[in-house]
Amino acid sequence: MRIRGMKRILILIIAIVSISVCNAQDAKYKALFIYNFTKHIEWPASEKTGDFIICVVNQNEVLNQIKTVTNGKTVGAQSITTVGVKSIDEISKCHILYLSFADSKADKLEVVKEKLGNSAALIITDRPGSLKNGSCINFLLVDDKIKFELNKKALADKKLPVDSYLEGIAYTIE
Repeated sequence: MRIRGMKRILILIIAIVSISVCNAQDAKYKALFIYNFTKHIEWPASEKTGDFIICVVNQNEVLNQIKTVTNGKTVGAQSITTVGVKSIDEISKCHILYLSFADSKADKLEVVKEKLGNSAALIITDRPGSLKNGSCINFLLVDDKIKFELNKKALADKKLPVDSYLEGIAYTIE
């Protein structure tokens, strides 16, 4: 009986570690995608002064990965600053806002859009169907791989042109 109990505990520990590793990998890939989006989207001239600000709502793993990925990097002549946002009320100027649906605050996408107004803020989410609610880019898990889809209308409304390379690698449902 004791060996059986030890096996169960070992299996539970392995499962917990595996889930943690998967979440860390997901955060790393999302951070890399987010940084690479800056290379394929053109922000308006009015947004090319001061720091380039990436805001992350309540996702410390993604925030920390973005800080690592963007350390010492720029978008054009702008230094990248990453900001952790704990509440939607704290959202101010962002070039990119990542809003995860793992967080209950993400259900307030309409409030976020209202808070950002007509600014050229790229809103990135991670729930299927978010593009219909105004997200510009949405992460998806397809065959255990992180992919992304684009909302061309939301991008156009924000005056954020996307190059053909990014359009070409975006996931589309056939």
